[in-house]
Amino acid sequence: VYCFDGDAAGRRAAWRALENSLAQLSDGKQLRFLFLPDGEDPDTYVRQHGKDAFEALLAQAMPLSRFLIEELRRQVDVYTPEGQAKLLQQAKPLVKQIAAPVLSLLIRKELAQIAGIQPQQLDAQFEIRSTAVANSSPSPRRAAPVTPSI
Repeated sequence: VYCFDGDAAGRRAAWRALENSLAQLSDGKQLRFLFLPDGEDPDTYVRQHGKDAFEALLAQAMPLSRFLIEELRRQVDVYTPEGQAKLLQQAKPLVKQIAAPVLSLLIRKELAQIAGIQPQQLDAQFEIRSTAVANSSPSPRRAAPVTPSI
């Protein structure tokens, strides 16, 4: 859990932490973001409100995927094609850095839904090759070499 002040500087620092973490992500691990009230830091928060209150905040920390998508959405009007295009343009370099394949897939799926396109269209725009088997039919068998009998 990354913990930041809730002010603009704290949110900028959180975004930098997100950008620096994308290539280190792995499926099955969680990275979360906690924003404290303005003017608070973890030490003063614990001193004023106690350990249990701080742990309650930790339990509500925002997952990386939610922070990423909410921050991108906040910067555009997702109800217009122009805003949707800008959202995808801003998301592309970030998504391409995500090292966790399943998390990347799920984030791309959500971004495609927000933009009103199919996930395959988003992958094509992001130049991401699908790891799924393109053709599920079995590969043709080769005939066994025939050896002449003498």
